[in-house]
Amino acid sequence: MHPIGPMTVARRHKPASVALLIAFLGIAHSVGCRAAQESAPAQQAPAAGDSSLQQRVGWVHASCLAIADPKLAPDSPLVIVSLDDVSSVINARVGGVTTSNETCPALLNDRKAANAGKGWTFYEVRLPPATTVDLGIGVTGDVTRVNAGIDVSGDGAADTFTQCATSEGVSFAVWSGEPYQGTPLWTAYYYLGYDTQATCPS
Repeated sequence: MHPIGPMTVARRHKPASVALLIAFLGIAHSVGCRAAQESAPAQQAPAAGDSSLQQRVGWVHASCLAIADPKLAPDSPLVIVSLDDVSSVINARVGGVTTSNETCPALLNDRKAANAGKGWTFYEVRLPPATTVDLGIGVTGDVTRVNAGIDVSGDGAADTFTQCATSEGVSFAVWSGEPYQGTPLWTAYYYLGYDTQATCPS
């Protein structure tokens, strides 16, 4: 688990071995926590939780945002909770809709069929100069800052953001309390198209 400043924003269980996952993702950071229950690749984009969050919260891989809102305006503000080895909260901007696997790894040939057509719209992300994101969760609209974290549930406390590996992908979630306990506010699944080492809590 990795706290960000005085308020925990993202808590993760680091897998014992992530070499295979890193090799296939082509990225320099490991996939962290797993959800309590693996999601199937056929899972629809909007999942459990507050329906008002389903079009405001999405997952990020590199410079690509997957979100269940097909009408985001270019240059809309986007707050990203990076779930990399060093977690952080990043102010970014939404670019245009993309169908390119050059800018959106989720649309690579081995995973496009499982990720596209599930209710997601894919957008390019414009990050600040010299800023990179491996995996993270993005929030659009008005975002309330709480110390070093953000509050999407509206209860005045920083929420917890997690990502973890399933046997074939990445499970993302937002929690109002302790992660992997109770019902998450929001969940999503990112299919990678190959076998990975599961790291989510059982």
